[in-house]
Amino acid sequence: MAVGVFDSGLGGLTVLDAVAARLPEVPFVYFGDNAHAPYGVRDADDVYNLTCAACERLFDAGCNLIILACNTASAVALRRMQESWVPEGKRVLGVFVPLIEALTERQWGDNSPPREVAVKHVALFATPATVASRAFQRELAFRAIGVDVEAQACGGVVDAIEEGDMILAEALVRSHVEALKRKMPTPDAAMLGCTHYPLVKQVFQDALGPDVT
Repeated sequence: MAVGVFDSGLGGLTVLDAVAARLPEVPFVYFGDNAHAPYGVRDADDVYNLTCAACERLFDAGCNLIILACNTASAVALRRMQESWVPEGKRVLGVFVPLIEALTERQWGDNSPPREVAVKHVALFATPATVASRAFQRELAFRAIGVDVEAQACGGVVDAIEEGDMILAEALVRSHVEALKRKMPTPDAAMLGCTHYPLVKQVFQDALGPDVT
């Protein structure tokens, strides 16, 4: 059985590389929907319909398990898909779970009451659609208390990366980090809430400073 990995474009290759390195014996099928990228500026119904169509293609390719390596799809469409669309015998998972697990240092199946965690001030960089969904804050609230999240919608970054214009992508990242730091001057940690963003991770780190995890 192959495992499908889906993204709105090439950003999900960062996830594919990571899981393939951890699970070298597993066959993977990757689908990047470059024709409709970026998803991060689309409305919820559009993201949902495009994500379902992509998953259909991966099911047809023999995948019973699909990883939505797209934070926008995970934030905007996944819960609706799991509640009303995913066929019996199939599974669709998203990338929000490991993000929340990493921040809260607790497994997803741990349903104990929310508790304090080490990180108190979190900068979230994501697409406009992911930020608007508030999915990160919602899921975090079930597991942690006392965490201040400041979200910055990073318009244009995905487009620039998809077009191979890394000079523009880097300039946009620095601009978005400056905008966030005006609202939260000293974040403890930054969450790169789009799988394209690891491709410019060092630019985020340099702009945020060495003290931000």
